[in-house]
Amino acid sequence: MVQQRRLFNPETEMTHAHDLLHTLLAHARPVPATHIHAFVAERFGKAARFCTCSHQDLSLDELLPIMQAKGKLVLTEQGWQLNFAEVCAH
Repeated sequence: MVQQRRLFNPETEMTHAHDLLHTLLAHARPVPATHIHAFVAERFGKAARFCTCSHQDLSLDELLPIMQAKGKLVLTEQGWQLNFAEVCAH
């Protein structure tokens, strides 16, 4: 079982992108592209905003291309999935 670590910052009301990556890891299967918004809303809230180590105040639609460009997420025919080789441990 993967232990969830929450990097939510109450001062900025943003969830770190690593939380999304760890949630996808725990989910253990791709999330269909048509369901990714519902998946994220269920886990982080409909109004969730995200940050990364270098970006602040991102919507899910802004975050996904960043994570995809960094190679951390891959969009396949089955949906969004984690690229284990590119996930950092910090």
